[in-house]
Amino acid sequence: MTEQADDLKQVLNIAGDALVEKPDGTNRLIAVECCDCSERVFPPVAVCPECMSENMTKIELSGIGKLYSWSVVRIAPANWKAPFIAGYVDFPEGVRVFAHMVDIDPDELSFDMPVSVCRSVLGVESNGTEIESYSFLPIAEKN
Repeated sequence: MTEQADDLKQVLNIAGDALVEKPDGTNRLIAVECCDCSERVFPPVAVCPECMSENMTKIELSGIGKLYSWSVVRIAPANWKAPFIAGYVDFPEGVRVFAHMVDIDPDELSFDMPVSVCRSVLGVESNGTEIESYSFLPIAEKN
């Protein structure tokens, strides 16, 4: 891949610095916490929306959250895959995150089901460059 292609792929990485891949291959979301009022925010911001402090520190969210709500989206932005499932996931750190749900039939979703963070392709630009971001996968129940 050329340097220009690498630069374009980074621009199209919707997650930016909000997603990190751990050495074991798992993915984690990065939020911020205000050092003055303890408000936690995702995606990361430079200024606290609660108290307007700029004294923010990054925190890594747990690898597993619980599905709060979801909807099937049948009409997507240009070059995105449709239909897709958009959902809100609550993390133990007190943060609610909005993202795609992948690798699941909407009829199999349930409130409070555990999900994990993953990296997925949301669509493909007309030049063939993949649009990547964080998404959520259902966690298979152990029998």
